[in-house]
Amino acid sequence: MSFDNWYRGFLERLLVSFESLEKSVSIVIQGPLHERMKTSLPHYLKLINKHIHKTKTIEGENVLGNLVISYWDNDNESIISDFKNTPNIVLVKNNSSLVKKYSKRIGTRGSAPWIYQNYSCYHGVKASTGHLCIKVRSDEIYPNIESLHQYMLKTIYEVDGPTPFFTNDIFFRKDDVEKFHPSDHIIAGLRTYLEKGFEESLRMCKSSIPVNIKFPEQLICRSFLKSRNVEIKDYKSRNIMKQWYRIFPLIKMPNSTWTCSYRNYEPLKSTEPGWIHDIKDI
Repeated sequence: MSFDNWYRGFLERLLVSFESLEKSVSIVIQGPLHERMKTSLPHYLKLINKHIHKTKTIEGENVLGNLVISYWDNDNESIISDFKNTPNIVLVKNNSSLVKKYSKRIGTRGSAPWIYQNYSCYHGVKASTGHLCIKVRSDEIYPNIESLHQYMLKTIYEVDGPTPFFTNDIFFRKDDVEKFHPSDHIIAGLRTYLEKGFEESLRMCKSSIPVNIKFPEQLICRSFLKSRNVEIKDYKSRNIMKQWYRIFPLIKMPNSTWTCSYRNYEPLKSTEPGWIHDIKDI
């Protein structure tokens, strides 16, 4: 074989490897263990296993892509008993005693102090290995989550500018209603960016939260932007959100089940008034 042919083959193999790496994805399930996970877990594992990226190193095989369950030490672990030994599932049991001293209720929404959400999200994302990462709630089900994965890849390849964060449209508010208020039911993007974002939001939960942050979604949003060195100015809020966020609405993820505290965590299917479904409408 000539050197030219060998080199061409090497580059072709390298391209295939990089494409595989960029498609690898982790899904982080955050929140108290919930019975709905018995339905959601197989859907999430199907996507993850489809895009697992494996490389051989001196230390052994390196696997990119996993399903992380980030829960609490007082949860009912029998809910996940059938999945504990499943390949590519990582269990992160968080110690609730470590956050109790920070558990002050802030704002008007949310069923628990904000630090519980951000603590479990951060430690869950930290345990993820995929190039991409999707954070979901333990009490919601997204059977067609692969459509979000495909949208993320398409957007990242085509975007002119920085790689954005992705959410769905649940409680995503227009700028003139609430500034910097995306959804926090699904949060997705490059794994490294999510880890830095939740590291900052966890830090904010442990400190004095500014008075202009009324909702947990705003805390996460501002933390994520800060972690990307964005200058956060209210008069620039529309343009900032258009540049740094994308919305993948529920309508494009058929058969999804979502929920929230003020609806008593009932399984919900339809959208509600007041959400925006495209970042252009912010």
